Amino acid sequence: MRTELLGQEKNIVKIKAEIEASEFTKALNKAVNELSQQVRIPGFRKGKVSRSILEMRFGRDALYQEAIEKIMPDEIKQIVDDYELDPIETPSLSFTEKIEEGKPVICEITFEVRPEVELPDIENLEIEKVVSDVTEEAVDSLAKRIRIQMADIKPAERPVQDGDLVEIELIIRTLNPDGTETEEQPKPDTTKETINLADETIRKEVKDALIGRSKDEDTVAVFDVEPGHSDRRLAGKKVSYKMKVLNVSEYVLPEVNEEFYKNVFGPETDIKDEAAFRARLRQDITNQVAEETKIDLHNRAVDMVAGLAKLDVPDKLIERQEHSMRHDDEEWAKQNAVDLTQAYGLDTEEGRKGYSNLLHDRAVTAVRNVLVMDEVAKRYDVHLEQGDIEAEFERRASQLNVSKAFVAKYFYEHREQLDRLADELRWEKVSEAMVSHMKVKEVKELSQPQQEDNN
Repeated sequence: MRTELLGQEKNIVKIKAEIEASEFTKALNKAVNELSQQVRIPGFRKGKVSRSILEMRFGRDALYQEAIEKIMPDEIKQIVDDYELDPIETPSLSFTEKIEEGKPVICEITFEVRPEVELPDIENLEIEKVVSDVTEEAVDSLAKRIRIQMADIKPAERPVQDGDLVEIELIIRTLNPDGTETEEQPKPDTTKETINLADETIRKEVKDALIGRSKDEDTVAVFDVEPGHSDRRLAGKKVSYKMKVLNVSEYVLPEVNEEFYKNVFGPETDIKDEAAFRARLRQDITNQVAEETKIDLHNRAVDMVAGLAKLDVPDKLIERQEHSMRHDDEEWAKQNAVDLTQAYGLDTEEGRKGYSNLLHDRAVTAVRNVLVMDEVAKRYDVHLEQGDIEAEFERRASQLNVSKAFVAKYFYEHREQLDRLADELRWEKVSEAMVSHMKVKEVKELSQPQQEDNN
């Protein structure tokens, strides 16, 4: 086979291929023999149907097409290897001349390949890393949460106080920006919820609305939900929580003594006093903060480099990512018993357009980041090794207090989960390599420019 590069525009590569007549004849004979074995024609034994009969039955062009389908996969693979292409889609064929037996087959093959990525000068990029000390207040807060987890709960015949466990009847409504109810809103569901006012993540508006209320008393909290909220029905909207207090309970906290330490850390713990207890909590917080800081740093580094990189994101990859994200949203809706149409307002033209734009923007960002990270992996020669996966098995086994073999068995029996784990580990390894080549500046809080970049 002879080939010739016809040209490349962005990520589209066109190559002319000429298949020798003898190679085409060999593929044609093979196609005829296989078809003779497969078809059943009255009066002919299987495998004894002549080529002339097959041509009469199916047509000569159909036999030629069978031959092309047999010969082209190997030829395309050879072209991919020879030209070091990285296709993102099955290439398309067009024949510039009529196919005739005894003559070379000439075709034009169009490849859609991964685009070229021009990375910024990573070594000269500066990124800020937030470094903070573990305060006594943070240790106090964690100690209180642990005591609450181990506390007894008893009814409280009094108004709600901070730190209580409150059972409520809840109605959630979305509001217009001015606080009035939106039109044509479906009849709201009334649900029973239990709110832990000792939980520091509870919204201040909800906590303030409940404190001081007595059993059977109504109250309302109104607040704006952030755009990235996990409940996509409410994300980015103003909402009202209409709440009726049903029951009030209080925590009876355990005494902090040796028995308490054994209940928390196990009977073999060497923690015997409050100083050792607080030191252990401080170390746990330090480890958690370090991990969160690392994740935040890596995410901002990826966003920074991807934002500065130069590349054309292929439409085909964007379309695939949009389809995948739509599927994920549908699965999320099923698992959470949510009407996707209602959540995103897909019953209106404006809602469908808004959701389509949201999917598109998310897909472009995701694809762009992946392409950039692949290029970073090439630049710094980063590869995921089997040892990386084995180390993660070991880490998870220790975390779950099970054997490494147990963890490995689970992942090898669930290949989709193993593939996802491998992607996560590779992403972490590449981002670690990228950050290690950047200038990292330790700060107490992000500067305004880096906050804006992160948003």
